[in-house]
Amino acid sequence: MKFAILSMFLIACVLAAHLSEVGGVKMNEKICTKPKGNDGESRTEGCLKQTCKNGVWRPSLEETVCCYEREAFLTNTTILTTTSQDGCTTTSINCRLDGDKARMVFQVENSCPKPATENQVEALKQLLKQHITDHKTCCCKPDTTTTMTVTPSTATTSTIPTTTTTPATEGIIIAGGS
Repeated sequence: MKFAILSMFLIACVLAAHLSEVGGVKMNEKICTKPKGNDGESRTEGCLKQTCKNGVWRPSLEETVCCYEREAFLTNTTILTTTSQDGCTTTSINCRLDGDKARMVFQVENSCPKPATENQVEALKQLLKQHITDHKTCCCKPDTTTTMTVTPSTATTSTIPTTTTTPATEGIIIAGGS
């Protein structure tokens, strides 16, 4: 008799566990509404991901897109590009995949010309001296010649001119700038 009661109890437990799951959804799991969804199900709209947990939609940020000013951007796209007034510097914000998460990457490109190096200035001076020696001509005023010493600067893109007046000699004047 004890065996029969124990067997009946065991069958009732197995049957109760089987009946607690209807249509693949456990009875103790809550279903989300508006919109309808099962526990653990996720829905994504733009930058927001909503996950159904215990009958409530829980919002979080979607990690597979970049969000900028409440707008979603797919990976490997440019979000924003800006160019400086002089046209030398371009900055951009790009959306890139980093592992399994999207990340915004800030990029700066400088296309401005670099200043002349000290070696380049020295080479130019040697070319001018050679040209003067080879051609022995002068387009200068007979009494004075103006020479220009160029000092390269590594911090800026400009050069610092120094002007001195010396007695007349033959040469070429190079002028320019913006």
